Amino acid sequence: MKVITAEQAAALVPSGATVTVSGLMGNMVPEAVLIAIERRFLETGSPREITELHPWLYGWDDGTGLNRWAHPGLLKRIIGSTYILPTLSKTSELNRFIHDEQVEAYCWPANAIFQTLRAIAAGRKGYATTVGIDTFADPRRDGGRLNARAKDDLIEVISMAGEENLFYRAFPINVALIRASTADSDGNLICDEDGLTQGILLQATAARNSGGVVIAQVKRVVQAGSMHPLMVEVPGPLVDYVVVHESALQWEYGKNQGDSPATTGARRLPLPDIAYAPQSVEKVVARRALQEIKPGQLVNIGAGIPTALMPTTAIEEHLGDKIRWSVEHGVFGGHCLSATHWNPTAISSPAWLLDFYSGGGLDQAFLAMPEIDRFGNVNVGRIGGQLPCPGGFTDISTTARKMTFCGTMTGDGLEAECDDGRLVIHREGRYRRFVRDVQMVCFSGPQAALAGHDVMYITERAVFSLTPDGLRLDEVAPGVDVRTQVLDLSEFPIDVSPNLKLMDERLFRPEPLFLGLQE
Repeated sequence: MKVITAEQAAALVPSGATVTVSGLMGNMVPEAVLIAIERRFLETGSPREITELHPWLYGWDDGTGLNRWAHPGLLKRIIGSTYILPTLSKTSELNRFIHDEQVEAYCWPANAIFQTLRAIAAGRKGYATTVGIDTFADPRRDGGRLNARAKDDLIEVISMAGEENLFYRAFPINVALIRASTADSDGNLICDEDGLTQGILLQATAARNSGGVVIAQVKRVVQAGSMHPLMVEVPGPLVDYVVVHESALQWEYGKNQGDSPATTGARRLPLPDIAYAPQSVEKVVARRALQEIKPGQLVNIGAGIPTALMPTTAIEEHLGDKIRWSVEHGVFGGHCLSATHWNPTAISSPAWLLDFYSGGGLDQAFLAMPEIDRFGNVNVGRIGGQLPCPGGFTDISTTARKMTFCGTMTGDGLEAECDDGRLVIHREGRYRRFVRDVQMVCFSGPQAALAGHDVMYITERAVFSLTPDGLRLDEVAPGVDVRTQVLDLSEFPIDVSPNLKLMDERLFRPEPLFLGLQE
């Protein structure tokens, strides 16, 4: 292992290389090296025609992380599970870059990327899975392509043991750009101040066994033998170069100012004062979703209403210590923040956790639903002119024992209020979520129905379930007209249950429900 500067690291990336980069939003991003690569390209025109592979979106604000690749000529191809944060990346350079056909852009489910890296590392031909059949990854739909410039078939349908699988072919990795907290003088890497481990071991192994180069950005280098060997995430023999950036913080270019030891596991700290959300239609959805959780269940929550409101509302309902939260980034327990947890009980590899999910280990998941169609398909990856892409959404929603999607009935401008146990809608949002055909199938309703999975769609005014024939309306909010305020707002017909019920009127009152976990 050799310690070098960020500029020297940038010079090690040749034109035409295939590069994999670590990071999740502001966590574990080798930003100093990315800055140096961007500067080198703008000054010299090199490196050019890079193929870039990333398991998660990295970068927090516009101009950071993944956006540093958005220069004509720098990239040839890019493959990732996520690309932008719609709530933060309003003018994302990379989002525009993909739409303008400046790069071959592909989207794969997160675990397909992790497991393809594992296949590369192990010298296998690729990765086969049933996850993603009849979604955007299926070549009979999009084959993972995000734009017209992406023409190659990177995913194929194969038969394995009499069952259809999607097969992701392996390819060599020339450079791995990863980040950890600390390196020792032998190159061993630990993530003691990161709160996550991400897939850096898989990325480093894939590059090493492809004959490539592994470059790690760290905060410090310590003497060999001074770190506990059980803490080592990447063994030294895999690491070629280390770049030291002492002042790096996980969120140094975002709104947060550094890492709390309560998110990294260094110390358990009291949860900061929680500002409970005021009564709103979004909180109605969160409360109704909490009613679905059973004692002892392992629960995953995704972006949108689930992450923003379910954990805090659970605390308000005195359920905070009774729900076993997990997020696909590898974290269990504690209070879910987003990418990390406050006082986590376990931090594992996302590749392992997504495998655990895929095998049926997840009892229930609560995910967002920007668009739902007549087949029960859900889109989270292509929303108007933005391409957030689904991340682990497809992996989770395909295999969770129970799947609950959460969102308002209409979006962008919905005005409604809760009035003494009733819902009063003053103005509908400008776009409808229930559309004839979604723009991007990230969850396949027909596949879920075929597998007999339990699927719900919770809104502020109605609760739906998935049947073999499509969606069925099961509950409606007090004060809401079923015809004009529910069924007429869908672009496709929805069956009405003969046992249609009213949603619990307590959901529409400001005081806590004191839910308890229902057996």
